[in-house]
Amino acid sequence: MASESISLRPIAGARHRPAWQRELKHDWLIHVFIVFGLLVASIPIALMLLISVKNMGQFITKPLGITFPLDWSNYTIAWNVLKRSILNSLGMTTVTVILSLLVSSLAAYAFSRFRFPGREALFWFYLSVLFIPGILTFATQFTLVARMGILDTYIVQILPYIAHAQIFQTVVLRAFFAGIPNEIIESAMVDGANFWRVFIKIVLPMSRPILATLAVMRALSFWDEWLWPLITITKWELRPMGLQVFYLSSDIGAHVGRQMAGYTIATIPMLILFIIASKQFVEGLTSGAMKF
Repeated sequence: MASESISLRPIAGARHRPAWQRELKHDWLIHVFIVFGLLVASIPIALMLLISVKNMGQFITKPLGITFPLDWSNYTIAWNVLKRSILNSLGMTTVTVILSLLVSSLAAYAFSRFRFPGREALFWFYLSVLFIPGILTFATQFTLVARMGILDTYIVQILPYIAHAQIFQTVVLRAFFAGIPNEIIESAMVDGANFWRVFIKIVLPMSRPILATLAVMRALSFWDEWLWPLITITKWELRPMGLQVFYLSSDIGAHVGRQMAGYTIATIPMLILFIIASKQFVEGLTSGAMKF
C-alpha cells in the first residue's frame, strides 16, 4: 500500500497576524476596563485644572465649563502662600528618603547575609511591628519628642518618618538581597573586597530598581503627611507642604480657583519625581522583590 503524503498548505487569503494583534483580540475587555478606569481617575484632575484658572464670578456662573479669560493670577497668589512650605518639604523629603533607605538597607543586608543566633526570631519580631497601627503610637511619640525638646523643629518631622519606614523597607530589601547570587559576593570577597565595598559597589547598584520604588513610596508618604506636623509644629515657617495645604483655605480665603491652583502646584514635585523614576519604579514592582 503506497504511503500517502499529506502536505499542509496555508488557506488562500489567510495571513499571519502579528503577536500584538492576537494578544489584543483576547485581552480587549481588560483594555476597555483599563481605559475606563483611567478616564474616571482623570476626571478630578481635569476639574482641578479647569477650576484653577477661574475667578469667583466665573466659578459661580459656570463652575464646570471653560470660561475666558483664564485667571492665571490664581497660581501667583497660591505660589506665594505655598513656596516656603514646598521648599521645606523638598528638603525634609530628601533627607528622610536618603537616611531611611541607608538604615533599612544596612539592616536588610545583615538579616539576609549574616548568620547570628536568634536571627529569624528577631526578624519575625521586627516584622510583627507592622501589625501595630501607627495612630496608636501617636501619644507616646509626642511625649517622647516633647521630652527630647525637639518640638517646632525640622528634626521632629524627619526622625519619626525614618523610624516608621524601617520595618517595611527592611522586609522588602531583605527579600531582594536574598535573591542576589552568592557567587557574585563570594567572588568579590575573594578578590579582596571588604563588607563596605561589597555593599556599596555590588549590592546597592544591583538593587537600584527596588531602591527607586521604595524612595518614591517614601517620598509620596512624607509629601502628603499633615497629621503629625499638625500636633508638633506651630511655627508657620516650619510647616511642610501637606500641612500648609490643610490650612490653604484659611490663608487664601474662600476663593476656590486659588485653592485649586494651590493643589495643582502641590502635586507638581511628586509628578516630576515619578516621571524621572518611573522606569526604575516599574522594574522594582515587577522584579518580584515585593513578594516576601
